Amino acid sequence: MDAKARVQIGSFDRGGRSRIPTVAQDHDYAPKTTLTPYGIFVRELDELFLYFTQSIVTPDFIVDVLADFWDTEGKRFPSVKTLVINQDNGPENNSRRTQFMKRIVEFSHQYQLNIRLAYYPPYHSK
Repeated sequence: MDAKARVQIGSFDRGGRSRIPTVAQDHDYAPKTTLTPYGIFVRELDELFLYFTQSIVTPDFIVDVLADFWDTEGKRFPSVKTLVINQDNGPENNSRRTQFMKRIVEFSHQYQLNIRLAYYPPYHSK
């Protein structure tokens, strides 16, 4: 699970290059919106599930994405009793973030799953 850089959405200039005739703004001053992509990659199946948010990525958003994924895709994994979640050690999902830990425990109880959090890279306090 991971988020990527925010992306501005709008009719933006491509420096005069386009594969098809396109009307675009000549500057990128006013995007229609800005989205942050967030993905769940199921390595064993080589499948990626993308979610988007207009706000910043928060602990609540991360667990809501996980719950939505499990609601829609969990039936494909009837024998799974433990989820190993590989994620970066960002400020919104590290083990010291009480809101994230509270929500992931609630998720675990709701879906009767054991959760193992694997952080890459490991957290090093200074």
